[in-house]
Amino acid sequence: MNKFARSTAAAFVLFSSPAHAADLPEGAAREIILRACIGCHKAEEIAVYRFTKDEYQAIVYRMGDRGAQATRAELDVIADYLFEHFPKIEDATKINVNKASAKEIAAGLTLTNEEAEAVVKYRERHGDFHAWGDLLIIYGVDGKKIAAAKDKISF
Repeated sequence: MNKFARSTAAAFVLFSSPAHAADLPEGAAREIILRACIGCHKAEEIAVYRFTKDEYQAIVYRMGDRGAQATRAELDVIADYLFEHFPKIEDATKINVNKASAKEIAAGLTLTNEEAEAVVKYRERHGDFHAWGDLLIIYGVDGKKIAAAKDKISF
């Protein structure tokens, strides 16, 4: 690579990085994220994530286990920062299938009481749902009803 091409490439890297940084609000973890996370994730993508504090904690620890260059304490700072600036906001018009009672699920998703009970029992045995498709594998629940109600479901 000639001298001009190297200097052009260096300038591109130098001047393109601040644009990514602009997508993240100021805060204690911003510099840690830019150092430890941006190699694999784009700042503009991080800014659209929406999770609970516990979910962020689990995610950043998993990233630490996968090689993110951050200490455990820095990962805690990152999780707090992400939750502060990009929290999960519950939509009151939707049914959170990870928290709702069987009665709420039946009414909100137009399921029978038996189907709603099956959803709750499955959740208790296997943990939280992450996508509406997760409900399709529950024995005794009509998948067509779940597909029809997918826009009413939250997690």
